[in-house]
Amino acid sequence: MLEAAEQVFADRGFEGANMREIAATAGVNKFMLYYHFEDKQTLFEQVLNAILTPVFRKLSAAIEPAPDLETAISNVYQIYADLFAARGGRLRSFMAREIAAGAPRAKLLFKIKAPELAALWGVKLSEYAGQEIPPKQIAQLVMSIMTNIVSTFLMSPLFEPIFNQFEIDMADPEFKQHVVQYALGGVDKCLADLRTK
Repeated sequence: MLEAAEQVFADRGFEGANMREIAATAGVNKFMLYYHFEDKQTLFEQVLNAILTPVFRKLSAAIEPAPDLETAISNVYQIYADLFAARGGRLRSFMAREIAAGAPRAKLLFKIKAPELAALWGVKLSEYAGQEIPPKQIAQLVMSIMTNIVSTFLMSPLFEPIFNQFEIDMADPEFKQHVVQYALGGVDKCLADLRTK
């Protein structure tokens, strides 16, 4: 049922989706859907949890043991590469619709999980910088790193003609390394600015 709900929410957005269509897509009657999920909001939250909770768990497991910042960024890139390879267009559409709506439901989950991830990134960033980095700068750097990685996958359909023309594959280690180095370049620039203040 969650997979069917994810598909309908991806196709129609939260506002456009209805429980009847989700039930039909899942191959169950509407009463069965309401037995498991109180309402559309609850169902949407369960879909969001099913997508993001494992991602947050994998992110923590990828960042903390990484020997350095570059490896941590590379590990995070791979998590999103695997996620989008498995869920592809449906996930892209689902996330884009939630973001376009102002991400009111996703913000709640991020509010719970973000501090732990920021702390893990903070350790890696401080080690990389060789000094303690203020929390505000950590937040900015984490935002920059994550935006760089996630937007690569969210926006890939826009660049598909270029990817095809030049035979670029996002799963190619060379492309991955390019994204990682770009993220590190942004970190280096921010750290240089921080040192001059």
